[in-house]
Amino acid sequence: MSQPSIPNITPLISVTKNESISLLLSSIAMSELAMSHLINAEAEKIQAFVQHAHCSMNVNTKTFIQFNHSVSKLINAITMEQWLSLNKLDRIIQLIDENYCDFKEDTDKENLDHYEEYCHE
Repeated sequence: MSQPSIPNITPLISVTKNESISLLLSSIAMSELAMSHLINAEAEKIQAFVQHAHCSMNVNTKTFIQFNHSVSKLINAITMEQWLSLNKLDRIIQLIDENYCDFKEDTDKENLDHYEEYCHE
């Protein structure tokens, strides 16, 4: 077997401030979408468990406690992720406010009006 070789790659990435802000906002949106799918899947799991417990009538207390613990762990993890997303969004808003002049020059009129409405609320 031959030794792996790593190619000599020097990527040149050119991203403007506005593009980086858009990418950051997109990453938050994708994270929110992923969290919504997780919450939905957990809700379906809870519904299935409740239906199973109702139909079988032989689910013991320990099983309920274990199930509740697993749901709690996931909800705690999602809450932490939501907090991190909120923190990231606050930092993005701060970045936009700090660079408002650059943002104003590079943004089309329709988006700028929306941004100004948002800033003056």
